[in-house]
Amino acid sequence: MLCCHELRPAAGAVGFTNDDDINWPGWQMTDEDSTIYEGTIFDYIETVAADLGIGLGDVATTGQSNVGRRELEYRYSSRELKGWHRSIVINNITQRMLPSGSSALDVSLVVTGDYRPPPFLDLDVIAEDSINRQGAKVVSTLRERGERAGREFFSRVEGIEAVAATDLTARPTRSPTGKPTPAPTGPPTAIPSSEPSSAPSSEPSSEPSRSLDQYIMTGSQQDLQLGGKTTSSYGFVFNIRTKPDAGVVLMTGFDFYTETTDDVTFELWTRTGSYVNHKGTFEGWDLIGSGTIKGRGIGRYTAIPPEMFTQVSIPGGGGDKGTRAFYLTLTTINLVYKLGTGGFAPDTKYHHDSPDIEIWEGEGVLFYPFPDPAEAYFYRSPRQYLGAVYYDILPCKPFSTYGPVMELPCPNVPTGSQLCRYRPSHLKRNDRR
Repeated sequence: MLCCHELRPAAGAVGFTNDDDINWPGWQMTDEDSTIYEGTIFDYIETVAADLGIGLGDVATTGQSNVGRRELEYRYSSRELKGWHRSIVINNITQRMLPSGSSALDVSLVVTGDYRPPPFLDLDVIAEDSINRQGAKVVSTLRERGERAGREFFSRVEGIEAVAATDLTARPTRSPTGKPTPAPTGPPTAIPSSEPSSAPSSEPSSEPSRSLDQYIMTGSQQDLQLGGKTTSSYGFVFNIRTKPDAGVVLMTGFDFYTETTDDVTFELWTRTGSYVNHKGTFEGWDLIGSGTIKGRGIGRYTAIPPEMFTQVSIPGGGGDKGTRAFYLTLTTINLVYKLGTGGFAPDTKYHHDSPDIEIWEGEGVLFYPFPDPAEAYFYRSPRQYLGAVYYDILPCKPFSTYGPVMELPCPNVPTGSQLCRYRPSHLKRNDRR
């Protein structure tokens, strides 16, 4: 799934020689100037973003405001109190901030871009680095492009700095903006209403307001880098449970994490109920995914292709009935997962959840295909799944016909046709004992 991130870096772009200069007739950019500015910023950010797999969408100016010398000095002093310094180091390249004693023009930008995590990228940092690490070059480009277009505005630029809007420190007000009201604005109601304001609807609504296709992505950016709190082996076994108030869900896909970019052969097994007391044997397990795929390497999850995966459901209501076990294994020692919470046994707490399901801590499996649990050294716990799970919260559609459903197959209804994405006939029974 593609994710769109909106960035709002505020760039102190125009460095003037003194406070009086901000009152000259061209103290803000015209539409023609803004076009040059946006195009230049786009080009510098796009070069860096493309190398990271980000499709830069647009750079748009949303506002301008003049900033005097004193305001700039206040901003810099505030950053120094937070641990910032006038000389900032970005990727081992030291850049100066705007020239000392200058005034500036704040230009608010919205930078949009599309990318599919993982890795999880801080797009604010990418936008800032793209400008700040080569500020002199950006200024030179602005001047050249402005001169070619016959625009004088950029001839007065002395420096440029990109700062995420959340990091831009504004001067506090001198005093509170207003006095408190002398008394409450009105008396409370005498008593609660005696009955609900309206009657409930006579039938269920058409569909829930949330998107039907949901996912949980475990792990963080740090987990997907070398040196994270992760380890690797052949396989991982764990449980997924529905929430007590959730209906049936249909598992529609899995991603896992491997640091190799070579081909890996995988198997994904499942059974209803918990995996506890069912390790080391494939009896009662169903093979719902298998094949050989190319690993995506460090910082990226590897998706199991839909054609290699059979969808399965987890009954609603949570507890033992709302539990389904999964065992994902590779034929090589390349499956990466995260260390769990120390001091806890496996399957005693969940590490990620949503309004519908919980992903519980499980166990790493140190041999292929499914070692005897009596040989305890082949299992390590607690461990946490590193990857993504995808699911459908409404496998029986439409909601107005079926209402809440706790387990599949979809119930028979008097009228209408059944639309259900559950394909039990595609389950592959185990061929191992």
